[in-house]
Amino acid sequence: MSVAEIGALHARYIRQSDRFKSVWTYHQFASGVFKNFLNAPLPYSIDFQKIYEPIKRLSGMMTDTLATEANAMINAVDKSLDRAAATLLTADQRIPPSMLRRFFERLKSTDENIVLNLIKFYLYADAVEGDCRDKLDFLLTRIGEDYIEERGEYWSRDSLEFRERVLALVTILHIAEAPQEEVVRLIRAVRSLRDEIQKAIKFEELTERNLLRNARMFKHAVGDLYFHPDVLLAIVELNVSTKNKFIKLYQVEEQKIIDDAARLMEHGGAIERNFGDTNPGLVDEIARFRQYKERFDELRAQSNVKHDVLTHLKSSMANILAQLDRGLGGGEGTEDTAADLPATFFDETKLVEKLKEIDADEILMPYLVRIATAIDNAPGELAPPDVAQRPGVVELRLESWEVAAYRKVFESAPSEDEDDTDELWRLYLASAAARIKIDEEATIIATATAAGVRPEKDLLQKSKLSLDCARGLDERFGLVLRDTSYATNERLLHQIYRSRFRLLRGFSGLWLIYDQLGE
Repeated sequence: MSVAEIGALHARYIRQSDRFKSVWTYHQFASGVFKNFLNAPLPYSIDFQKIYEPIKRLSGMMTDTLATEANAMINAVDKSLDRAAATLLTADQRIPPSMLRRFFERLKSTDENIVLNLIKFYLYADAVEGDCRDKLDFLLTRIGEDYIEERGEYWSRDSLEFRERVLALVTILHIAEAPQEEVVRLIRAVRSLRDEIQKAIKFEELTERNLLRNARMFKHAVGDLYFHPDVLLAIVELNVSTKNKFIKLYQVEEQKIIDDAARLMEHGGAIERNFGDTNPGLVDEIARFRQYKERFDELRAQSNVKHDVLTHLKSSMANILAQLDRGLGGGEGTEDTAADLPATFFDETKLVEKLKEIDADEILMPYLVRIATAIDNAPGELAPPDVAQRPGVVELRLESWEVAAYRKVFESAPSEDEDDTDELWRLYLASAAARIKIDEEATIIATATAAGVRPEKDLLQKSKLSLDCARGLDERFGLVLRDTSYATNERLLHQIYRSRFRLLRGFSGLWLIYDQLGE
């Protein structure tokens, strides 16, 4: 046997030893999960000592005289490892990605070699789709991040060091070369997803705008290109920035949710007694709220709160408050009951009712609430141009006169001149809300399409409604411009045209994307 053949045989032995280590590490991990999380016995039995014995003997057989025997032994061990990996992957189906994450988060410290060997286990087994993709995504991010304690956030590790580590890992898969332009396109799509998530200013936006779900769909849809080192670096950066955003928004929401939910639980019985007979739907909603609250408490105890559970809990509380607000219009006992309920229960409902005065399309209400909340959080003494540049407002990209319009409608701010009408202020606000909605939907659809993912039907239906809404608002702008009283007012004409053209620019972008999909 030639020197080259002996070298190839030795490389197979090294790879096989490495694979055995990854299989053994996974077995150790699975043993811990089944014992501490699933409270169940291991569903398999593998004689690892029997597999390891020939590997140990092989170390002294990499010679010309024993090469043939060594080759046969390596083939036999490969088959044993294939069977062991298949058995472990069957058990792995009972371990969801969230459980793997909780396992590592419960550990005070983790030997990075454990994480590396678990990654190798999935790669050697070519188990890289479905839930395995989610697990790999978590594990790869784990070795690609550092926690900066003084800043209280995670940070992506030095790209050169991490890239070399990724290169060493992905050689296990033998990924085909990809055209550079395709790699660049995917990296841009990843960064677009990252930027959209960073724009979120409220926790529920992560659910309402499907931001986390779209990122997960993207990572599943890119196939083997997920493992291209440059794409993977961008994905880890996306994951780290998303984790920081999630933690930041959740910390803001958690205590408020706990306090409001506790108050609602305290008054739930009184609410049912006083309003249940006249509003059976309210009783049903309270029952749903209690289910969400129980699920939230359970997941919080496990440090495993999911964004959709938190959003459902908030939504259920808002529905109860909305129904209560509608039920407080009169009748015996109304005043006594209202006095027993915390005033904070009605804040969000009052805001929604206030915004209905704009007479805007119902689909714009969540976006009007975002505009109102952002502006209300700004100090009242700030001028509209300054408010438009404040954190929480600047992300909405409002014009200064749109901020002023909100204050004129709801805070009785003075008008600059007699041509500055109530009708115009309401139009500014409705068009700003529509513009935000359209821009977000266009970005989500374009990102999914660029990654080869077909946008969900529900999203496309919402986009169709957005386009119809924008057409109606454009007609209202047309009617305003036909009013001759604006013809000589250059300031107002500039504002009207700019708000209208910004709406039309968003409309045309979404329409082109929507039309390209053949909807």
